Amino acid sequence: MSPPSSLWKVKDVPDDPDKHDESACHAFDAPAGVKILGARVRGKKHKHEGTNCDDWFEFAVAGPWALIAVSDGAGSKKFSRVGAADSTWAAIESLKEALEEHQISPRDDWGRTLPREETTLVFADPDVEHVQLALHKAMRAAYEAVRKAADLRARDPRHSRLLPDGRNLDILDLSATLLLAVHTTIRHEDQDYSFVMACQVGDGMTAVLEPGGRLTLLGVADSGAYSGETEFLTSERNLARENLARKTFAFCKPLRALMIMTDGVADDYFPNDPGLLRLYGDLMLNGILGVPAVSNDQIAAALVGTALPTVAAVEEADFQSAIEPGRAPSPDQVLIGSIAAFAERLNRPLEGVLASPALLRAGQKFRNWCKANTPQDRLRLWLDSYYVRGSFDDRTLVILSREALS
Repeated sequence: MSPPSSLWKVKDVPDDPDKHDESACHAFDAPAGVKILGARVRGKKHKHEGTNCDDWFEFAVAGPWALIAVSDGAGSKKFSRVGAADSTWAAIESLKEALEEHQISPRDDWGRTLPREETTLVFADPDVEHVQLALHKAMRAAYEAVRKAADLRARDPRHSRLLPDGRNLDILDLSATLLLAVHTTIRHEDQDYSFVMACQVGDGMTAVLEPGGRLTLLGVADSGAYSGETEFLTSERNLARENLARKTFAFCKPLRALMIMTDGVADDYFPNDPGLLRLYGDLMLNGILGVPAVSNDQIAAALVGTALPTVAAVEEADFQSAIEPGRAPSPDQVLIGSIAAFAERLNRPLEGVLASPALLRAGQKFRNWCKANTPQDRLRLWLDSYYVRGSFDDRTLVILSREALS
């Protein structure tokens, strides 16, 4: 399946101040066998106009915690990329200081919803409330970092010449969203539980996928005054305690994956529930996330009774997704598999395919999707290549996974 022919161009980014790289990807191991990988790519609109990618992400480890920050600079603001980069860096540094020595205490009833005061939204357990306060402090630290970055550039002629009427830069020129998530592992009833807390200002999405396939969204996108608008970190009212508390969500159960993304990805998988199940399936199908090992006999048995009853039928089936014109570095470097198309070819519901390692392995094993050496490079290549009609924004996705990467 191919997208319509495109008149979109791909222009290099000019040598303006605070130039960003075209894309980035990273991965590392977090505590308790958890893996993290993330990537960002320049959107189709930015490529067409020859402007910078405005997204940024950072992640780090502090003691038993994995810390993640993702930001999307406002497309209408010339130097929002600076706000995105500086806010994520400052937030991570603040979270390191607050959580490195902090531990969540053991308890016997982790299966319950974490108790929280109805009006103030303060968590009843002090160790849990400490994490919420750390996230809110990190939001304020991010704001202060953006304010400082604006002050440093306020009278710089290199920046002024790129702004309307040559005016001085101000903090609104660095407007950006910010999504934060922290994770630690708790041993409970002889299995690993994931304690996750997330907070956000602006749009984008944070989601948890449980081992049984249940999806939990840990975010509510902020809306601006008009349709299609969002709120930004640079508006101080968004940092009010009551506003941040309403945007803070906790989770403590066994976890399969945690996904944090800017709206450039979230909007492509809207509505996010259940759309992000399809996102997770696409990540597995394209070799970015691992699929549990199964034997060839198990694969053959799982295919019996589907509309693709043999390995040969899978090899011949077309469940390739379209490639974004101008995005992929070369048509020879990337093929994109679609989990929705694969489920349709199998004549099985998407949830059933996602629950079957044998079917997932069949779709992954007999195609050479996303040809890159590492999972993070495959993630970057996939983000830069998949096609969704009307999608033109920067794309950033960070994934924390308990399962082996491919």
